[in-house]
Amino acid sequence: MKTSITPFRKTAACPASATLVSFRCRNLPAELATSVKEHLGACDFCCAELRLLAHHQPGANKYPTPEIPMNLR
Repeated sequence: MKTSITPFRKTAACPASATLVSFRCRNLPAELATSVKEHLGACDFCCAELRLLAHHQPGANKYPTPEIPMNLR
């Protein structure tokens, strides 16, 4: 039996951190919120990131979030 192991990393299919913060603050349109919720049901990385972002203060970041380098995706 072959078991597929999903690497613990953010992928191109994952929502941006800012989207996760908006989801947590309930500031997303219903359709996008549903999409993020479905993604969270299948992505351990984003679930962990969402818990980490619970400590983030919206608007406290003065600097834009950098893009993830391609070699880290």
